[in-house]
Amino acid sequence: MKKIFRGQVILSAVYTVTAIVVFLYTLVFMTEYNDLFGLKMPQNKQIAQFYEVILQGFNRQILVWAIVGIIGILMIVLLEIRTAVPDRFAAAVMTVYMGCCCFGAVNAIRNILAIWAYYKGLDFQYLYADGITGYELKFTTFQVGIGIYSVQIIVCVAFAAVLLLVAMLAVCGISYAYFHEYYLYFWLMNMPVAVAVMAGEPQTQG
Repeated sequence: MKKIFRGQVILSAVYTVTAIVVFLYTLVFMTEYNDLFGLKMPQNKQIAQFYEVILQGFNRQILVWAIVGIIGILMIVLLEIRTAVPDRFAAAVMTVYMGCCCFGAVNAIRNILAIWAYYKGLDFQYLYADGITGYELKFTTFQVGIGIYSVQIIVCVAFAAVLLLVAMLAVCGISYAYFHEYYLYFWLMNMPVAVAVMAGEPQTQG
């Protein structure tokens, strides 16, 4: 039980760092594409719309989800996730919240891939008309974003799983040593069987 709780504490810290990184990413997302700001010539209208509508719209969207992630840090503090075993309410709230964060991250990755494909299909040959020469396609921001959001999904899923496990063990009054005795049931995906077996035997304290 102590080792699992330690995992809860570690994952809460990892989630905190991840949420901050995601928030910082949204703040610098547009930086790489500043060259495309202020295009006026009709030949570059599609590129201007890409910058003003698609990129900026997406940036606002991920900023909202990043703020949701930052609020998650506050919830970790308020629900005492770092210092105590979560009760059923805290575990349920945080699990739903992690699910929301996962949804936002998955949606961000899907949109990044769509924007990436659209960006590669734009015609940049007339940028010289707006005084821009030697423009090269830039994909670093997209690549970094996919990496960051992939990590966020992994962290949120792992965090939610550990919270549920700790809460289940705490509610059932099962010690870590007692749980470990029946770990094969869990690894064999027979968790209901394991819980039933443990519930039917005297529990050891530890």
